[in-house]
Amino acid sequence: MKRINNQKGVALALSLMIILVLSVMASGLMFNIINEKTITAHRMRSSQSLVLAKAGTAEAIARLSLLPGHIYGIVQDIPNNVFNPEWRCYITLDAPPNDPSGTTPYIYKQTLQTGTSLQYSTNFGALGDSFSTLQIRYKRIDLNGDNVITNNEVYYYDYKREVVVLGKASPCPNDAYPVWEIISTGRVGTSRRTMVTEVSVPKFTARTRAGLSSKAPVVGHGNADVCGHDHPQTTPYNLTPPNCFITTTALPHGWHVAADEVHGLAANSYANLAPNASCTKAGCVPGIESDSIITDIGANKKSWGNPDYYEKSQRPIYKIWEILGMDSAACWNLPWGNNMYPVMGLVRVGTPGSTTMYAGGGSGLQHDGILWVRGDLHSASNISFKGLIYIEGNYKSGGTTWVLGGIVVRGTTETWITGSIDVLYSSQTLARVARLANAAGMVVLSQREVDQKY
Repeated sequence: MKRINNQKGVALALSLMIILVLSVMASGLMFNIINEKTITAHRMRSSQSLVLAKAGTAEAIARLSLLPGHIYGIVQDIPNNVFNPEWRCYITLDAPPNDPSGTTPYIYKQTLQTGTSLQYSTNFGALGDSFSTLQIRYKRIDLNGDNVITNNEVYYYDYKREVVVLGKASPCPNDAYPVWEIISTGRVGTSRRTMVTEVSVPKFTARTRAGLSSKAPVVGHGNADVCGHDHPQTTPYNLTPPNCFITTTALPHGWHVAADEVHGLAANSYANLAPNASCTKAGCVPGIESDSIITDIGANKKSWGNPDYYEKSQRPIYKIWEILGMDSAACWNLPWGNNMYPVMGLVRVGTPGSTTMYAGGGSGLQHDGILWVRGDLHSASNISFKGLIYIEGNYKSGGTTWVLGGIVVRGTTETWITGSIDVLYSSQTLARVARLANAAGMVVLSQREVDQKY
């Protein structure tokens, strides 16, 4: 049998096989490169979408932190009992018409962005896709499935126990704020990321020690009615002690915060001379507290509190920045105004050693905020003030003065009452103006990512 030794063509076949294998490997490598590029691009868009969602959340928190009535604010005036559990705010990229739906609980605002808008909301015309529109609402649950949200179906932040609770039943504080839900969706291309952030108003304690706190002797030659029992910030203007003790079915504690027991007695002449455990728990303070003495010479002077008054106190009277919970540099750099007629927000007047006269132009006006007087203050007008009056020098009260919050006097000569003065201590009011100074509008309770159709 003849043996064939001709191997021509084997090298060609082998070369073709090697080329085929290399082509397959190159194709696979190219596929992986393209696939990785696609995955990387998707991940990048997804990450960018999440960043945009956080940016939308930041705008919502900033606007929730503004006071009711501010041009860029969105909150209801909850301290003054303006509260609708169905309330909802949509923030759109373009300017919406005023209340286009005709339904009062819904409001529509334009984003504060300028130039090219970040895509964390939609134009008003795309509002049908409400899940992509930046929105804020109260955290709620429809317990009975009737599609109507009531006050008892809204969640509140119990700042004393630091928990979120359904409804505002005891032991939840009566000044607890609701929990807001911020729903923000960032969009980049086809990528969507939705975040739900729950926020509420934090508790801020202003470091004042009494309704009227004075380093100097408090001398009464007029009518002084000072109540150190804690009053809600909803207390109406010009309600005077002892009328704040009057109880009704709607106000079982009068115009005082809830306590385990009755807030002392609406009696004259210092009926409560020792602190009361129930009042201490509720946050009540002395009506008048002085580092010196409280003199009652021919004055119709009455004080109520926990205790009613406190003489020769050794407790410190803090400087204004300590009261507000900041350092001195931060306090000096706040945007203080100088218009006292009326005080609205932060106002600083006077110089050390000088006397600021408050008379004439301020008569009958309603004030709200912090008045910082660097020298002495002589008030000879009818003043209605909600907030903190802080006086570095001495204080002389003529005319008629009404304050919900507190007065702090650091002068060492005399606090002189010649007219009529009514002071109702209110930790809520002091906390509100302190938050204003600190720009501490909201506390974030939780934050989570959800499916877009939340």
